[in-house]
Amino acid sequence: MTRSALPVMLFAAAAAAAGCLSVPEGEGPPPMCHSTDDCDRGHGEVCEQGVCWGNPPPGPFAAVVSPPSMRPDLVSREISQLAIPDFGWMGDLALEAPVLLSGKLVAFCPPPLTTCDPTALAGAVTLARASQFRGGPGFHTVTTVAAGDSFAIPVRRTQPDDDLYTVTITPDSTRQLGGHSAAEVVPPRRLQLSVTDNTATQPIELGGADLPAITGTLVDSLGRGIANYRVSALGRWDPTESPVEVSTVDFTDASGAYAITLSDDLVGTVELVARPVPAAIDGAPPTAPTIHVAGIDALRTSAQPPITVASNLGSPTTLALQVMGLAQSGAVSGVSGAQVSITGTASGPGALTSYTIADQQIADTDGKVALKVLDGAAFTGSYQLSITPPAGSTLGAVFNQKAALQMPPQIRLGARLELHGRVVDGDGNPVANVSVTARPSLRFLWTLDAASQVFVASIPAATGVTLPTGEFILWVDPSVAQIWGHYDLVFEPPSTMRAPSFLKPDFAIPQVATFDTLDLDKVAMPDAAYVHGRITGPDGVPVPDAELKLYEISTEVNLCSEVAHAPTSCPIPAQLQGRNAASNDGAVQLALPR
Repeated sequence: MTRSALPVMLFAAAAAAAGCLSVPEGEGPPPMCHSTDDCDRGHGEVCEQGVCWGNPPPGPFAAVVSPPSMRPDLVSREISQLAIPDFGWMGDLALEAPVLLSGKLVAFCPPPLTTCDPTALAGAVTLARASQFRGGPGFHTVTTVAAGDSFAIPVRRTQPDDDLYTVTITPDSTRQLGGHSAAEVVPPRRLQLSVTDNTATQPIELGGADLPAITGTLVDSLGRGIANYRVSALGRWDPTESPVEVSTVDFTDASGAYAITLSDDLVGTVELVARPVPAAIDGAPPTAPTIHVAGIDALRTSAQPPITVASNLGSPTTLALQVMGLAQSGAVSGVSGAQVSITGTASGPGALTSYTIADQQIADTDGKVALKVLDGAAFTGSYQLSITPPAGSTLGAVFNQKAALQMPPQIRLGARLELHGRVVDGDGNPVANVSVTARPSLRFLWTLDAASQVFVASIPAATGVTLPTGEFILWVDPSVAQIWGHYDLVFEPPSTMRAPSFLKPDFAIPQVATFDTLDLDKVAMPDAAYVHGRITGPDGVPVPDAELKLYEISTEVNLCSEVAHAPTSCPIPAQLQGRNAASNDGAVQLALPR
């Protein structure tokens, strides 16, 4: 049974959730049904209030129910397994009362900071917990704590089988403790805990006398100290995570000396990173190398040998370039707004020491940029250039193209691949005003190495809207770093259609270098399954404006073994299938794609 219309009752709820449209009373399509005989009884549909409810897609489903912002007495809840019966009624979806995680940041003030007030510590408290269902969004919130203040974060009470909350405290970088910033005095700290009841406002101390420290000096090739470098360490509390800053911050003095303190509970090794300090006048960083020293034990105090900056890194110079491309008018012109970045790397005196120099600029109205680099022999042959065209451009991105200081002053971008398609309804009629977005699929991203993944994820997604003929055009990069693209095509009909959003997953770009246009098959909008429920508080009272997000949990089991760079845990994200806000009586209604 093809569904193309939904009564005003359900449409109004969807429009209210979007906050952009209302339906005059008496207008809208006629009821879908007058009795259950008008529905697909063979698949369990029932007729209520003029809607054929039920016959949902197979799932499995999970959900997140969230209270409106004006209800601090309620907290979001994850439902890891949501059964939707054939007749489409999800039942009461109850929110919960929160418990408060409270605390106060306190600094351990090491000597000689005699003027340091341990209670005058400001910072950011990040509270996170993994999703309770596979691939779900999880919980994440950041609270800024002013000096001397306490914090109280409402959270869902930890249940017996729940993961622990992870609390990460990052000291403020503004100067406040005895003329120093909190980040200079105490390192970040991470805690894991369950919250089973309201907690008392306990002091949480950052820093300590027994934490591991790293000391050393930064000198030039003649042994002279190098001042005004910001020194910190990158490391991990969890071996599966990306490295983050896990130490205090220090700034080298005239002798080049530095001393930083590491956080506790780190794993493995840390990387020491020394960056040139931006100028006080204009805030621009100097053209100077960033220094990296890897492989330092994260669990013990160490005095590092002097870090000697090599003499062959060169002097500051400027690489002037103009980014050009073929406009839709047929003229070759500068690409205004293109983001151009350059990176160079050089080896240091030891196997664990290296240098990087990088700059990033936005092309002016003529496509021109001036990149600041170093001209030394150490960087010769190492420079790589990446260019991201502005959103909606028909021109292709460039990733890690070799660059030389004597390269031609103009770079011409190639054309992206034009994807041409047509959206039709279940009866083959064209559908206008459907938003279509192409985003890199997991297969594409996880086939790329880490640096390429970051670059591809930063490219603005290609988006278009279908014409009255149902036609749409998108321009995508057919390949990046010699890897052919795969894209998820996301279709979002306008709210006036009362039709579900849907996904055409993992569309593969044909591996034909000569293609400049690719015609897709007609994309037929899926049949809609209508489901409904009621959002309440823990007392059973309806909660107007509460939101329901319904996810389909992926049953994909092969992708992680088919790609080269999947994360260790390989979390296939759950796919959002529908979202809506509850009406005044708590009723929430969704149209799901079959």
